[in-house]
Amino acid sequence: MSTHEHGNAGRAAGAGGSEHTTRAGRTLSGSAQQVWLAGLGALSRAQAEGSRLFESLVREGESMEARSREESPRGESLRDSVETTLGNARDRAAGTWDRVEKSFEDRVQRVLRRMDIPSRSDIEALNARLDALNARLNRAEAQASARPAPDES
Repeated sequence: MSTHEHGNAGRAAGAGGSEHTTRAGRTLSGSAQQVWLAGLGALSRAQAEGSRLFESLVREGESMEARSREESPRGESLRDSVETTLGNARDRAAGTWDRVEKSFEDRVQRVLRRMDIPSRSDIEALNARLDALNARLNRAEAQASARPAPDES
């Protein structure tokens, strides 16, 4: 085989590879198109049958609720049972949150005490003492100004 023949064979193989790639690209593009069309078809069917499907699901739900009421020892429906369970869970969560909040407040108070930062009650007690001292001072000043000045003879 001459050099010229090798070149032609290489080009032929390259052309075949390119043709294979083109065919694969077309197949992939065709598959993507089919997926797209299937999605559009599903959307169209859901729109057309959506209300019938919804009504069918409602009827099935009513039937299931009636069966659950018949099978329940206390005659409660599945909805009642779920609402009771959710109410209990909500109460437990609220109780847990209250405990967490109280624990957090206690820890903050301990840290503030360690840092010698007065608490609200400490400040309120100090303000009450200041108010009492101010009242006594005002009374003492009023009494002093009401007395006649001593004679300076």
